[in-house]
Amino acid sequence: MTLHGKLMNISITFGEKIILENITADLPTGAVIGITGRNGEGKSSLLSVVAKETIPSSGSIEWFGTTPTIGYFKQEDDQFKNDDFADEERAYFSKWSVPGHREYNDLSGGEKMKSRLSRVFAEKSQLLLLDEPTNHLDQESLSFLKQQIQAYPGTIILVSHDRYFLDEVANWIWEVENKKLTVYAGNYTSFRQKKEESRLSQQRLYDAQQTKIKQVEKQMAALRNWSAKAHADSTKHEFNKEYYRVKAKKMDVQIRSKKKRLELELSKNTIDQPEAEKEVAFSIEGNKKKGKRVIEAKRLSKTFEDRLLFQNATFTVQSQERIGIIGSNGSGKSTFFRMLLGEENGQGELWKSEAMNIGYLRQTVFDLPEEKTPFEFFGPTDFETRGQIQTLMMNLGFSKDHWSRPIRTMSMGERVKLKLMEFILDQKDVLLLDEPTNHLDLPSREQLEKTLSSYPGTILLVTHDRYFLEKLTNKLLIFENKTIRKVEMGYSEWMHKKNESLREKELLTLETERQAVLGQLSYLQKKDAKYNELDQQFIALTKQINKLKKK
Repeated sequence: MTLHGKLMNISITFGEKIILENITADLPTGAVIGITGRNGEGKSSLLSVVAKETIPSSGSIEWFGTTPTIGYFKQEDDQFKNDDFADEERAYFSKWSVPGHREYNDLSGGEKMKSRLSRVFAEKSQLLLLDEPTNHLDQESLSFLKQQIQAYPGTIILVSHDRYFLDEVANWIWEVENKKLTVYAGNYTSFRQKKEESRLSQQRLYDAQQTKIKQVEKQMAALRNWSAKAHADSTKHEFNKEYYRVKAKKMDVQIRSKKKRLELELSKNTIDQPEAEKEVAFSIEGNKKKGKRVIEAKRLSKTFEDRLLFQNATFTVQSQERIGIIGSNGSGKSTFFRMLLGEENGQGELWKSEAMNIGYLRQTVFDLPEEKTPFEFFGPTDFETRGQIQTLMMNLGFSKDHWSRPIRTMSMGERVKLKLMEFILDQKDVLLLDEPTNHLDLPSREQLEKTLSSYPGTILLVTHDRYFLEKLTNKLLIFENKTIRKVEMGYSEWMHKKNESLREKELLTLETERQAVLGQLSYLQKKDAKYNELDQQFIALTKQINKLKKK
């Protein structure tokens, strides 16, 4: 295995808090390394050190041979400039379906991601660092990203909470946990299996050690009883007192000897109990009494500069409905949310219940005051409120020191959790969630899913996480063909019917083509030059039709 270099005893700290401590790992040439771990464990900080944007508190990176060129894609980058795109970047634009004539700030969240990805892939660096590259991407764009990573000629280190994505592209996993880095060969599923096997093995050794400790302690307790009895007997007997005293002293020596042997064994081979994976817990309450309708659109249209997003959209959103919003990048999903908030205007009617208390989770989390601490941001007015907020933070996986740390020092996943805390504290009854699982680690995603499942209010959800979409919604708003339509079914049922419709159209096309070939064959004889060619075409079409009918 050829190596680019090696991480040598690297430590990263923020103030007095140690994020990573004395981590060491090889950097294999041509590898795709997936970094996984909970929010705030130091994944992005590690990438920043490798990218030479941050200096580690101690340790270094040793490069073997020439230092590689490095490309760095950040989770979010509000400093990104698109003044001068190179020809190589523009070549990627057509593959990513990025409108190259529009200003960067006018692009959708997914289009901005693809614009930034185009730049780092066009650079063709020897070492490519990708921090959450799948966020905001639709399925077609995600498939193209997989192809680009799999065909990339250099080495890639990527941070992702998407287990399916890591399964398909990664051949090494670095797990960041409890200030340590552990290296696993293989993809994400292989890593989880190896980690569980290691945990079970450690648990068995720990249980065996605890059993042995209990046995020795039981023997020591028995010897203490005998020693105490021997000491008592030495005072009772007038004769042979010395015999009983010697006997008691021997037992005391045996107790000390056993205790020393146990302490020596534990000092040489102490087996710690495996740490249970931390759980995340929170809940969002909403006000249930809000009438039947909350949103109604009539002949709604929206044009962005000279580009039509959607037109003549008419639909109603009822109270407590759970609606998934789907459509390709740039189709107007986030713009529709901004229209609901009054940040964008449109044509037609968009009625909203005046009683609505809307909570909006944006794709990016740059709307938080970065210099403030959670204490300053939430501004508790009394001891009880402060206790409630701190308990919420603990339940969301924050540590005590987060309470007084500036928000700018927190990971993107931790910032998303702070936004969720706003909803919890303010009891929102309509949630507009724009890619809520972006930046969240897997335990937080799972807990958010459980929380929203029991939420009593109305949910409008934009997500490219199909599993999350299927679990939480039972109706859809579909952005396609320059309009918005509501369907009274969940994602799986809609996809099934859509595929059925596509299959029927394909069958009709093949049947029509086969009939045309059959018509031509009816005018020919076997000895005609074109007969054999048409006959083979007829057989091939029949096979295609039969294959489709079996689906």
